Amino acid sequence: MYRVFLALLLPITFLAGQGGPPAFKERGPKAGLWREQIVLRLHRMRMERLQQSLGISAEKAKSIADRWEQFDLDGRDRRQRARQLQHQVNDILLSPLSEEEKNTSIRPLVEQLLAVRLQLQELQRKFEEEIRSSLTPAQQGRFMLVAEELQRALMEALRQQKLERGQ
Repeated sequence: MYRVFLALLLPITFLAGQGGPPAFKERGPKAGLWREQIVLRLHRMRMERLQQSLGISAEKAKSIADRWEQFDLDGRDRRQRARQLQHQVNDILLSPLSEEEKNTSIRPLVEQLLAVRLQLQELQRKFEEEIRSSLTPAQQGRFMLVAEELQRALMEALRQQKLERGQ
């Protein structure tokens, strides 16, 4: 199943290496269309995988995939903010500042980063709680495995794309 997911997702990531904009950065009207295509493809893959693994109707799979998409959107800005804060912390750590100046500069960034991470954890908890409430215990277990598998496959595809692009 993992290979099937990668086979479906890799063409998307391959296109990104062929002059298309990076997957999750806005850069004009073409980027919006490109993002929509990725979101639609991911939505369909999630629906199909949920139907197959959980044994649920197409309607229920669509409902879960819709909620999953909303979860992705809700967390996108926070994940981006967390990455920005991590980069700022790293830049300060690599700077020629004294240790005390680094400590003073980093302290508020770490507090902000921790707050963003807590928000992301709460979004994750709420998402999982909403999904689990509509599933049987066996389906809940399967959902957790499917979600983890899809996340790993997505991260692997993105890692592979990055390697192919030479970054």
